[in-house]
Amino acid sequence: MTEYLTIAPKLLLPLFHLLIIHKYMKIFGKPAQQNIISYIEWGIYYIFLSINNVGIHLPPHLLLFGNVLLIFIISSSTRKNSVMHQCIFSVLICTVWMLVEVIVIMILSTVGFDRGTLKDAGSFVSKMCMLLLSVVINHCIRDNYYSEIPLFYFLVIFLIPASSIYIMHHIFIIAAVHSEYAIFSATASFLLLIINYVIFEIYDKISRNAGLREQNRLYAQQLELCSQQAEERESLYLEIRRIRHDLKEHLTGLLGMVQAGQVSEAEQYIMRMLNIGVGERPAEVSSSGNIVIDSLINHAYASAQKDNIQFNANVLVPSSLPFESGHLAIILGNLIENALEACRDISDEKRCIYLDVSYVKDVFQLNIRNNYQKKRKKDNSGNYLTTKNNTIYHGLGLSSIHHAVANYQGQVEIIDSNNKFQVIVVMYGSYAENTG
Repeated sequence: MTEYLTIAPKLLLPLFHLLIIHKYMKIFGKPAQQNIISYIEWGIYYIFLSINNVGIHLPPHLLLFGNVLLIFIISSSTRKNSVMHQCIFSVLICTVWMLVEVIVIMILSTVGFDRGTLKDAGSFVSKMCMLLLSVVINHCIRDNYYSEIPLFYFLVIFLIPASSIYIMHHIFIIAAVHSEYAIFSATASFLLLIINYVIFEIYDKISRNAGLREQNRLYAQQLELCSQQAEERESLYLEIRRIRHDLKEHLTGLLGMVQAGQVSEAEQYIMRMLNIGVGERPAEVSSSGNIVIDSLINHAYASAQKDNIQFNANVLVPSSLPFESGHLAIILGNLIENALEACRDISDEKRCIYLDVSYVKDVFQLNIRNNYQKKRKKDNSGNYLTTKNNTIYHGLGLSSIHHAVANYQGQVEIIDSNNKFQVIVVMYGSYAENTG
């Protein structure tokens, strides 16, 4: 019975460890959809920690590397942050945890814990400290939005916590062998903890500033699209005023004919009006009732007609959608503008755009296809580059689309073959309702 009571805490402490890691992932990561693979990864991590706890002591370097690697793998599959963010998070959490554990062991040894209980007590207390730290951080951080940072800054930030792990490993060995270095070890641990905290703050500032810049760019694009909508509405308003004026003149003429008894002339006049289409509304290819979608598509249709571009649209959406209007404007506006731009660079007979938009069973799907002639360039990451001169505002087309779609756990598929460019966007209304 005593043996079982001894093993039980050694099996429970890894669960506590996983709970704390999961809590930090929730604080610093954007949640992704869970799957069976993620649960298997958590299980492997638990087995890894339990093996080391029950007596099969792994080498320190292997234990450290295993923790960093497994946290990185689990974080990558359960969070939707960038690879850079996952690397920094994995190294930082292990660094801070090691530092906290060293400090706790130093304090416990000072107050009189014997070597038999020092390790278990230190492990437990350090976990409690990490849990308390997570509560404090979660309370202080109101917004956990992080964006991609430049590679140079990432390497600099990554180097410091990685070096801290190496330094602390040797400090730990020295303190275990030479007790006279206990004060030095505790002081060094504290200073390294402060340094890593400052590094995290720096990363936090850089990432948040990058996020703000990205949002400002998105707002600039949204403003541009809203301006297009305003122009479309103004044009429609002027057209309606013209129609009302013309209709008044026609009715005045018809009234005069009727009063004069010129019935046949009035009939002929009406027939001419019907043939020439007096009073007709401007051509529309989208009349779903959704203001954002109809405005953008009809504005694009008018532009396409001026440039001799064949524009075919099939729109099947309700008047109200669970997505933010700004996100819809960014996605649809960028895709249409890119398609129009590509068609303007080719001969008239090949200028054609096909657009399908639907919302069925909480699934929003957008499919746009167009021809192009200029070779589409890509950057080192495989992302398509803009061909527009104003790269400040127009160089973010597909990047902005990916960012907007990610808010609804959606996907963006790009098919590029035989001078035909196709983009398929899928978003889920259930995620929009949950986030809203």
